[in-house]
Amino acid sequence: MPGKKSLKKMEKTQSSKDKADQKVKDKRNKIIGSVEIPDATSDEVMGALKGMKAITPTGVASKFNLKVSVAKKMLKELEDNGTLELAARSHNLKVYALKMG
Repeated sequence: MPGKKSLKKMEKTQSSKDKADQKVKDKRNKIIGSVEIPDATSDEVMGALKGMKAITPTGVASKFNLKVSVAKKMLKELEDNGTLELAARSHNLKVYALKMG
């Protein structure tokens, strides 16, 4: 049967548990995926979209350094506003075109 732990060993065990708890709390409080979305109707965005051969979520994400999910939301918003129209679609890809006029 093991004897009692020394005071020093108990302190060490307690401090390691505190550090582990702190790491868990830090992970919970970390903001993951916080991205500033550019204004979809700005001249910069519209100019970049005019210069693209194919307007896809992946292309927009790489052009503006965004996540693909954020780029999809931005393109959907532009489609709802009437700036873009869906040109082609498959089960995993959407291609948009600027509306002329």
